[in-house]
Amino acid sequence: MARGLPQIVDKFKGAVQKTDQEQKITDLQAEIERLRTLQSPELETEISHLREQLQIQTGEIAIEIDLIDPNPNQPRQTITQESIQAKARLFKKHGQITPVILVPQNNGRYILLDGQLRWEGAKLLGWKTIRALIVPQPEDLEQSSLLTFLGFEDLNPLDKAEAIFKEVIKSTGFELDEITTSLASVLKRIERNNQIKELTKLLVCTSEEQKQGLEVLGIIGEDQALFSAFLEFGLNPASIKSNLLPMLSLPEDLKKSIRKKGLKGAHALALATLSSKTLKISEQEAATERIKATEKVLAENLNVPETRNLIKGIKARYLTSEKSESKEVKVGIQKISSSLSEISLANASREQLQSLHEILTQKLNEIGQLIE
Repeated sequence: MARGLPQIVDKFKGAVQKTDQEQKITDLQAEIERLRTLQSPELETEISHLREQLQIQTGEIAIEIDLIDPNPNQPRQTITQESIQAKARLFKKHGQITPVILVPQNNGRYILLDGQLRWEGAKLLGWKTIRALIVPQPEDLEQSSLLTFLGFEDLNPLDKAEAIFKEVIKSTGFELDEITTSLASVLKRIERNNQIKELTKLLVCTSEEQKQGLEVLGIIGEDQALFSAFLEFGLNPASIKSNLLPMLSLPEDLKKSIRKKGLKGAHALALATLSSKTLKISEQEAATERIKATEKVLAENLNVPETRNLIKGIKARYLTSEKSESKEVKVGIQKISSSLSEISLANASREQLQSLHEILTQKLNEIGQLIE
């Protein structure tokens, strides 16, 4: 019965090219229902193809969760069980609002470009499929992943710093210490010349305008390549140096607290000042103090000023404040030294020696108590 019919998808190719999207979708839906009324088994395959075409035109399709693989190079390395459970609760209450973004693979599977937390939440709920947008394979999957995530406020600064510097190192060929040195030296000169605002303005410029602007600021050669890489991602080099670069040198206990316990970046940077060098103690002792302080910050949900006050108290236990020299004591030392050198103790009476001994002993005891 259906052998003489034209291919249904071919029949509607013209409809797919119409500018009126809503009318096209309505026509496709109507054709599906019309074909259904014919009750022809041979048409089921064509109807299935037509439905797929309809889903593609609406922008989203349902993809089996088991066909999706995580992106091994995605910037978000911190996904806690608590965050997955929170996403699952939102899905259960409101459903999936935003589709995930997938890149098709040759083996019929997909890689996540965006939406791992949504994918994990759907798996936790036992969903079989998830709504998705399918996009072509980017030329650079890692860079596309980074650009996707850069605008996300919930991407913690440690993940963000590691992803950004990984990409910059790859694109420029610089080592991390070279990047650090370049940022420090160039920005110091820019700040000294009061040109930070001019550098910031380049964020909204085209690539050619950025290049010209960097040359005007005297940023050329390898330094220009580095700064251009940051500007390409819409990142302010001054902010990178102040806020993200320090994240890479955090102690491991603080990095772990950021990833596993949700410690904020600003709190971590403050807690990092509890170092062995600052407290003048061993690395192990310093780590113990940081871990105890971190647990208190998290348990009591301290804000940044409260965290700094906590740190100030810890430092006070280890550090003795250095007092400035007293002019009065300095003059007294000089007088005592001069007077005693002029006194001949050999000609003094026993009573005089006893009185001098008592006076000096009393003062020595006071000095001893202050030294202890």
